[in-house]
Amino acid sequence: MTCWARYARWRRRTGAERTPEGACPHHNESTSTDRWGHVRVGEDTMMRLLIPVTLAALAPALCMAQENLVANGGFEAGLEGWITDVIVGPVEFVKSTDTTHSGSASLQMNMTKDGRGIARSAGFAVEPGKTYRISVWASAEGAPENMVYARVHWWKTEPGVASAELVCSDTNHAGGTFGWQELAGTVTAPSDATKATVRVETGGDTGVLSTETAGPFWVRFDDLVVTAVE
Repeated sequence: MTCWARYARWRRRTGAERTPEGACPHHNESTSTDRWGHVRVGEDTMMRLLIPVTLAALAPALCMAQENLVANGGFEAGLEGWITDVIVGPVEFVKSTDTTHSGSASLQMNMTKDGRGIARSAGFAVEPGKTYRISVWASAEGAPENMVYARVHWWKTEPGVASAELVCSDTNHAGGTFGWQELAGTVTAPSDATKATVRVETGGDTGVLSTETAGPFWVRFDDLVVTAVE
């Protein structure tokens, strides 16, 4: 029995206001009693009670939060960790702070109707046969139809590409003028893949775009996220 429990019981029996020998009237414990012997719970005890309950309530959300395998997927650090490539030019790669899907920056590609630009993420380790979800947000003005997309490249242990595939289906390719739109899909790593990179692109595979595109256009990408599907 604690000191204060003994003291409270003694006061209920005697009604005395003095402190009996062995009891402790001034305390640093987390519980105390009022003049009627009712136990009051202190702030430290309440915190000890609430913390486990709070953690238990948060556990499902914490478990659901998966690690993003792509470094600087939101372009907050500009093009740090990214490799850009101009297939058909000219193409300008710019850290844009005018419009973002989230955060303070996005990647903007400025180009003419004959342009094709690619930005490739840093490589990240993958597990053969494992499924991954890839999501990126895009917006554009005047882009060729169905020519704004993302592509994943799987890499073997030795140098070279194991295979490549589009992240999103044909129906999810973007084009024209549009606000932020998610391009997403799931992909499975080949049996010989050990690493992957993701490219955000605009333009056709041949570098020849729609003849309906009359002039310069821009495309923005933001919030590229790659997570393992459990």
